[in-house]
Amino acid sequence: MKNDRIISLIEHGGRKINPNMTVYHDTSAFMDLEPGDVIILEDTPFLINRNERESDLSMDDDPKYWVKRTINLETGETKIVKLVFFEELWQKLGDFDVRFFRSPEKEAEILDLVRTHPSFMQGKWTKDAVGNNVRVIDFIKGPSLMQMISRLDMPHKDYFHRELPHILSGLLGCFEALTLLHDHNLVHGDVHWNHILWDREVERFRWIDFDYAYNFPENPFGADVFGVGKILASVVGQGPIFFHDFKNNPDLRQVIDGLVPEDFAIVTGNQLMNLKKVYPYLPGPLNDILLHFSGHAEIFYESVGEIAHDLRKILVEL
Repeated sequence: MKNDRIISLIEHGGRKINPNMTVYHDTSAFMDLEPGDVIILEDTPFLINRNERESDLSMDDDPKYWVKRTINLETGETKIVKLVFFEELWQKLGDFDVRFFRSPEKEAEILDLVRTHPSFMQGKWTKDAVGNNVRVIDFIKGPSLMQMISRLDMPHKDYFHRELPHILSGLLGCFEALTLLHDHNLVHGDVHWNHILWDREVERFRWIDFDYAYNFPENPFGADVFGVGKILASVVGQGPIFFHDFKNNPDLRQVIDGLVPEDFAIVTGNQLMNLKKVYPYLPGPLNDILLHFSGHAEIFYESVGEIAHDLRKILVEL
């Protein structure tokens, strides 16, 4: 595609042209692709608006240079373009060291599997001019689960009665949807409450970001299962409660003497799972789900389906 055609499309959309605009057919050097540049995929031009950012409790607004928010210049639609980025790390899950790694091909396979499924982000994959696997994702308008809960300014008891039942009800479908991946021997790979978005247009929660995979022979889906447990504890607690919070938060300091190491997550060791010690009005069965992920557990969940089954029964009571 010639630059004059791209310039015409940019001007037609009422957008400013970057005088230093570069048109890329090869996306290998993703750090070089900057706002104002254009990516060509299957003869379709995508104008880069910005690098997406990772909003997390520990790394707020950390840029993800391999993930670009773009405009499809032919349709005007906002699209997230995910470029090839290989990364590997090891995490401790209980007694096991587990290798995590990014796999664009695995994410592409999941996109094919979940096409039209309402609990997952939607998109397609393609290849750039040199064969890089590029995923083009529909933009979801709405906050992450983390952002949604952090914006609720109310005492926990009010949150528990007014908001929590609705949030858990919406999340139930998301959790159940993970079984589709596991039934096809696939994992989400990065189950985190920042990777569930509230889609305002369809009013439901949806999973995003499937490019992490892991090698956990002892429990092939274990990291996904543990991730669901951490999400539940964060949602029920109106945010995660870590050990250091008991020293820094005057409202929590009064219960610190009653804590034991087994009250915390067996996997990470620092997130409180026995939330009933902080919020005694929590129903026992709901707290029991969380205890399956704590040092108190004698039996652990082996599948997300088991968690969803128990949560569904509790929602009837709530």
